[in-house]
Amino acid sequence: MSDTGDIGRKQIARVYAKALIGAAEKSGATDSLIVELDSLVDDVLGKFSGFEATLSSPRLSPDEKVQLLDRVFVGRMSEEMSTFLKVLCQHERLDCLRQIRRAFRQQHNELRNNVEVEVTTAQGLPDNLREQIIRTLKEKLRCEVHLFTTLDESLIGGLVVRVGDTVVDGSVRNQLALMRTQAVQRVVEQIHGDGGRFLDISTSS
Repeated sequence: MSDTGDIGRKQIARVYAKALIGAAEKSGATDSLIVELDSLVDDVLGKFSGFEATLSSPRLSPDEKVQLLDRVFVGRMSEEMSTFLKVLCQHERLDCLRQIRRAFRQQHNELRNNVEVEVTTAQGLPDNLREQIIRTLKEKLRCEVHLFTTLDESLIGGLVVRVGDTVVDGSVRNQLALMRTQAVQRVVEQIHGDGGRFLDISTSS
């Protein structure tokens, strides 16, 4: 997918998420809808890629997709979520569900003065370090912090912290890459600075 297409989906997702959270706040169902959206994306779309592809396929009409949603989820989701999915279906935006889930959570956190933090490590996060990160971020951001952890053995060591769209990469892998980049940059700068000397060598040989 192109960057432009991804940006377009994010913008669309924010619009639908805003409409959903507006209706949810009025009915007092915001927290339960977050749980439903998480389950839909993680437990259904995440585990049944064929079903996700079907919902996004242009080969099925919106009406056919509505019928499919009714068969799969009848009695298994709230009326609010069912209605929302059918609206997405009629506007052919079911392919934006993942982005909508993310935008919905972001907008919910803004309303509650919360922030979600994702910490990625190579071997898990010790409890004392977890509490230290939460405490530091709460002091800096002046809001409640909800911390989630993921594993990535390729990090070698250190950790990567994501706060919203901001990423702080403190991994060994990133430090090594930065060292290589800096080393190459120094060589380039030296070549530029000593260009005359290199030219003399090449012309005299």
